[in-house]
Amino acid sequence: MSPSRILVVDDEVDISTVLTVTLRRAGFDVQTAGDGIEALEAIRREPPDLVILDVMMPRLDGLETLKRIREQGPTTHLPVIMLSAKTQLADKVRGFERGADDYVAKPFEPSEMLVRVQSLLKRTAMARLTAPLLGVLGDWSSTEGVAQLTRDLEAARDIQARLAPAVPPILAGLEAGAVLRPSTMVGGDFFDILPMGERIAVAIGDVSGKGIPAALLMVMVRTLLREIARGLSEPAEVLTRLNTSLCRDLPPSMFVTLVVAVLFPGRVGRVALASAGHPEPILVRRGAAPKAVSVGGMMLGVFEEAVFEEAEVDLESGDSLVMLTDGVIEAPSADGARAGLERVLRTLDRVRGESPQRQAEALTTETLAGASGRMADDMTTFVLKRP
Repeated sequence: MSPSRILVVDDEVDISTVLTVTLRRAGFDVQTAGDGIEALEAIRREPPDLVILDVMMPRLDGLETLKRIREQGPTTHLPVIMLSAKTQLADKVRGFERGADDYVAKPFEPSEMLVRVQSLLKRTAMARLTAPLLGVLGDWSSTEGVAQLTRDLEAARDIQARLAPAVPPILAGLEAGAVLRPSTMVGGDFFDILPMGERIAVAIGDVSGKGIPAALLMVMVRTLLREIARGLSEPAEVLTRLNTSLCRDLPPSMFVTLVVAVLFPGRVGRVALASAGHPEPILVRRGAAPKAVSVGGMMLGVFEEAVFEEAEVDLESGDSLVMLTDGVIEAPSADGARAGLERVLRTLDRVRGESPQRQAEALTTETLAGASGRMADDMTTFVLKRP
């Protein structure tokens, strides 16, 4: 990386020399000018990264030079430190009114000037990083705009919350419970209960990313899923059709993971499963340690030729089937370590006798406690239990 270029503008040779030596020793590329006219010509030839500008100079003083710098489009935001022997408040005010970023009075300590230069360059670098975002936001970057954006996000959160269906206490003869916790105001996790012909399906999904983009995509995926599943009966076929649609419509950088569990109203406890790159469902069977149900499949929206497997489980009295998103499994603890699936299995083993809702709540509560209340990702859990 090339060194930052600094233009020192001062008609006093001693001052100019001290600044030049100090800044060059610190690794900066330093150019000099003797007055405002020379400074403007140097800036037009090759704009520097920062200007140190004396106020009192012949031909064109520092305040007028600063005014002209601020009037030129390419140099409007060029960082400028004003330098003057005058220390009266009125002189500082005039400099700041013209657009000065900092003000240093003569005499000064070279080390102090170096710190001022380094600090201003850091602030400028940060401003350059955020400028594209503020440019996209336009009027939203104002105080009023940010307040309106906050209100819109709160409305979006309420709409998203309404999309999550009410979970009935009994679903196709099985007890049910669920928890959905977005990590930001809006999120990309979702669960749904939907008809599939004469059967009922439970779906748990996770859209890549977080925040507004993930929330928008989540709504699209949920809408497509409901439309596609309506006329089908097999979960793998639902995922195949959904994948075809998402491969056509998704941006290349985004994908979706999903698990679909189809319930058989005439056969209580029978569940058909299909997964698209999603964490495996966990079977909590009486008298046995909780274990994952192996069901493979690629994530949605990436490969048109993706193939999705199916698996079936038969829940006996007291058994639970737990479906969750990776935010529950991969949540880091306070020290940054990831407890992973083992922590989830231990929690489910401990609360196996609880209701489905209490099991789902225990997973979320213990995950948050281990992370000291900080959520790195959305967390969703859906539990089915045979009475």
